[in-house]
Parts: sequence; structure tokens; C-alpha cells
Amino acid sequence: MPDERLLAAWLDMTELPPVPRLEVEEPRSQGLRQAVRVVTDALLGRPAQEGRQVPSAGAIYPYDVLVLVDEGDRPGDSPGPALFWMDLLRRTCVRLGGPATRLGRLLRPARLPDGGEPVAHVILLARPWLSMRKYGSRGYLYTQLDAGHAATNLLGTALQDGPAVLRLHGPRAEIRAAVAPWLPHREVHSVVTIGRPHTTGESGDWATFRMAGDDDPAGTGQLEGVCWSGLSEAVYDSSQPFAASARLHTAAPMATELRPSASDGIPLAQWREASRRRQSCKRFSGDTPEPHALLSTLGALDTPLPADLAEVTPDRGVRATLLLHDGPTAKACSDTLRGSRIDVTVPDRFRDLDLLVRSCMGQANARVAAGFVLFHIPRDELFSSGPRDLRDAVFRASCGAHLLCLGAGRHSVAITTIGGYDPDLWREFAGLSAWDEPLYLLALGVDQAGSIKHDRAQVAYAHGE
Repeated sequence: MPDERLLAAWLDMTELPPVPRLEVEEPRSQGLRQAVRVVTDALLGRPAQEGRQVPSAGAIYPYDVLVLVDEGDRPGDSPGPALFWMDLLRRTCVRLGGPATRLGRLLRPARLPDGGEPVAHVILLARPWLSMRKYGSRGYLYTQLDAGHAATNLLGTALQDGPAVLRLHGPRAEIRAAVAPWLPHREVHSVVTIGRPHTTGESGDWATFRMAGDDDPAGTGQLEGVCWSGLSEAVYDSSQPFAASARLHTAAPMATELRPSASDGIPLAQWREASRRRQSCKRFSGDTPEPHALLSTLGALDTPLPADLAEVTPDRGVRATLLLHDGPTAKACSDTLRGSRIDVTVPDRFRDLDLLVRSCMGQANARVAAGFVLFHIPRDELFSSGPRDLRDAVFRASCGAHLLCLGAGRHSVAITTIGGYDPDLWREFAGLSAWDEPLYLLALGVDQAGSIKHDRAQVAYAHGE
């Protein structure tokens, strides 16, 4: 007779959940077709293209996407809420019947700015485990920044087709509890509400996805639960109802009123093209971009995006500092940006290139970068009013970083995000006080041909994560 304990241990080591059964199924609702189109174009790109449309620390992409639409659960059913989990790895939609009705009630107050009826709600769920198992506690911050890039690109892509709005404030705890039996250990990041598209023609994008049955998405079990239990509810679990008529302001991190070029930010009609051109620089050449290209890249921060954020005032909110080496480009940028919400500084200690590399935790790319953009905010605005202000500030920084990435691609400026850096040194470089908190750092320059970072390559997963 086999040793039952040894057999159980062996099965625990070797058994994997089955791959969902795939069937080709034409979605009955326009909302699901439109949501698939937006998610595909915003996050994945076409199957023939390599890599994702958004950057991610370590090419991990620590989030899940749910879509809530109004349709019958089965042929012949009366219309009602239906929920789909979009498996971004396998390009499948898995129907989650259980929480659909409850989520329908929670999201029903979320309206579009023009008062129109939504056709779909795209719910972005942050999954900190995926980043934290590699980066430790800092992986939680990377999760929020990565999700901010994704949310910004979802909103901009949806706006290219029709009305849409992004909401960070809502019944977060209730949504999380509703989906926890199917997708545990997730945090609700944001909801992008999509309206009826301007054109009614079929996109043909459904062919990139396949439907799965009513299988439950597989979790990772105990280790992810341990990771989740270490997070403070003070960070992730504040909640409030959706406002039916919330006052909306730009999701961009600041109202720069800069207009350094003929463009007022990223044109919505060109959003998908900008996403396809975006890439993270793996190696800078050491050259400096032309001042006009650099200023036009910064002009992307003026892109208006509708979101339920508080209005930016001249003396409060996230700010940006452009740090450059001494030279004609620094002078041209300083003259143009004087009086804007973007400060320009030429740190004396930038002459020490070894120190610059150490300030970026040994990333050699920093040695030949032409400049940096640092998003930062005073600590009293970050920690005094609870987690909502903290989340809003981190989102503004990630949204601004994503707009810069899109602007850089349009103006042939190389750019990359830097996750690991010494905050004290960067406070000194930027001329900030000890009470200013760095949020996000990006490096700018000229790309050395043929060098592409992993976020444009195929993503590696472990057992479908």
C-alpha cells in the first residue's frame, strides 16, 4: 500500500489546475466587444506585435482586468449584468457569474461626464503579490505605479473611440469583497467607464480572444495570502460610494499651461499610435535630445483626461522637476519653463557620474542619460488626510510618467522609468526639502539603436500568473 501522506505531498507538488476550456463565442453585447477592443489595444497590442503597450517594473504587470457589461448570462436570458475576467496571458474571457449582480448594483451610479449611459465598466485590480515576491515591500509601490500606467492607457484608448471616464474613488472594499471568492488578494485600483463608441462598425478584435467556460480563475494559495496579510488596510481599503455626478478634473498630474509646442498634449485621435511607438530605453547613447523635442515631450503633461480627482491648485499637488546637465539644452528649457509648474535645475553633483549611478541603485544607464524628471509632493499633502490622498498622488505621478512615455515616443526622445533610487540624494539633486517626498523618477536621452527593454519583449509567467 502506498504511503498516503507521501502520496498527498507528491500530488501537492505536481498537480496543476487545468487550462480553461476554450470556445469561440461571439459576444452578444456591444459593451463586451468594445471593452475587448480597448483592453487589447491599451494593454496587449496585436498578437503579431511583441510585448505590451505599457511599461512595468520587471515586466511583471501585477494586475488583473474585469469587465462588467449588461447582457444575458445565457442565450434567451433577459438582459442583466455579466462579469468577465480577462486572462491577459491566454487572451481569454472567463465568465464569473457569481458577483455580477452585486457589482452591477455597486457600479450603477458611475455615469459618464456627458450624462450618457455606459456600455461597459473596466475594473483594474492590482495584484501586489506578483511584484512583492521579487521586490519586497517596495513591490507594493511598483504595483501602484504599474497599475497607474495601465489605467491611463485604458482611459486614453477608450477616449479615442468615444466617451469614457476614470474613477479612483468608489466602493473599493465592497468591489474587492464581491470578487474575492474568484480573485482573492487583489486591490481595486480604478474603474474606467466606457460609453457608446462614435463608430458602430465591428472592430474585428474579438478574434484575438477566446471564451472560456465558467471555470474559476486559479489562485496561488498560501504564499500570496501571506503576502496580502502583510499589507496595511490603511493603505488599500478605504471606500466610498460612487458619486452620480462627480466633478471631474484632468487626470494629468499638474495643469502646467506649458504648451511648449503646437500640440496640447497627446491627441486622442493618435493615442493608439502613440502607444505602439512607446518603448522603454535599455541603453542611452550619451547624446542630448534637441530642446524642442524635449519640451514637446514635456508638453504631453497637458493632456486633459477626465477623472474624479481634486482640482490642481498653484500651491498644492504633485510637481515635477526637470534635472539636466549644464549646457545649451538646460538653458533653453529653463527659459521656456520659467513660471510653469515644472522646475528646472542643473545639479552641481551631476558632474560626478559615479554618484549619479549610485543614486539609481547601480543602474549604469543613468551615467549617460541626458536628464531626468522627478515627480514629488510635500509630505503633509501625502500623509495627513488618509490613503485617498496617497493613492491620488501616486496615480498622478504614474499618469504623468505615462504621458511622458507617450510624448517621448512621438518626439523620438528615449525614456525609461527608474524604480530603485536613493530618495535623499534625489532630494538634494532637485533642491527639495526633507519634507518633500519623491514619487517617481524617469530618465531621458537618446536611444542607442537596437536596445529595447523587457517591457516590449514577451512576458515570462510562472504557471499562468
